[in-house]
Amino acid sequence: MRSQLHQLELVYPPISNQEAEWIKDDPAVQEQISKSNLYFIGQKPETFFLFPPDEEIDHNISQEGKLAFQILCGVRTSFCTLDINAMYDFYGVPDDVNLEFEMGEKNIRIWRLDGDRPEIFDWFTTEKLIFDRSRGKPFILGFDDFADFFTYNLHYVGISKSQTSFERLIVQPHDKRLRILSNEHPLNQGSRVTDEMILFFFRIKSQEMKQYLIDSDFDQLGKNELEDHLRIIADAEKAYVYVIDTKYNEVKFKEYPLSTDGLASSTLNRIAYLIDENITFLTDLVSLVSKRDKLFGSELYADFIAIDFDDNTVELFKA
Repeated sequence: MRSQLHQLELVYPPISNQEAEWIKDDPAVQEQISKSNLYFIGQKPETFFLFPPDEEIDHNISQEGKLAFQILCGVRTSFCTLDINAMYDFYGVPDDVNLEFEMGEKNIRIWRLDGDRPEIFDWFTTEKLIFDRSRGKPFILGFDDFADFFTYNLHYVGISKSQTSFERLIVQPHDKRLRILSNEHPLNQGSRVTDEMILFFFRIKSQEMKQYLIDSDFDQLGKNELEDHLRIIADAEKAYVYVIDTKYNEVKFKEYPLSTDGLASSTLNRIAYLIDENITFLTDLVSLVSKRDKLFGSELYADFIAIDFDDNTVELFKA
């Protein structure tokens, strides 16, 4: 019996549609996002940073080595602190290096001033801060309710088999991206849809498990179809569209798990898909609650999609 587990992992922090326009010519961003062939498009109320008065910021940084601020998303408000001393330790930078702080309602940039010209020490958009907190960065204090801010209405699931997600979704005109911009209403009064639309870039981590229960199972000894990455990507898209029923995916793959380009024609018996991030996606019919590194554990499980090719069944298992 052959089974596979496929985990979706973000290759880059989520970015807004507006931010995608700003960073699309950055080689470092291109390199990271180009590791993805599977992408989601979601939406949530525009998120902002709110800082105390300048004199309070200066005092807290100089005396306590901390930058404290609020995070606002729709009706939600939370408090967060960046521990600057812990950041020195985390990045292995001497604590006598002078830093300069640049803060706005959507961005935080921290510059180090020990070279011929300033260099980035660290940076945060609102989504990157939430992403870093979800990954347990030790210098981000408080913000224990980050999961409430890492929740999105999911509009579309897409793949790019012949190109990367970066080329398919950002560089070239993308029909569904444009339709969402044209048709959806802002969730936050005074916001633009381009600031609320969030793009997610995933790669798939896969592993295969074999059980030798009967003599014929040994016929599969040494066989492994994990290298057929395009079929895995194609199957993953169909599984999520079939289960989640996203609004802008016009093709619903109603015959799934049967398909011509997915995994139905393989010798696999069972597969499972889950998102290996602390993130929640919502549609009108389904919620998909995911937890990083929590597929198996005594306290918490992640939602996952299970497919049995022997019975041609698909089921969403809830945490």
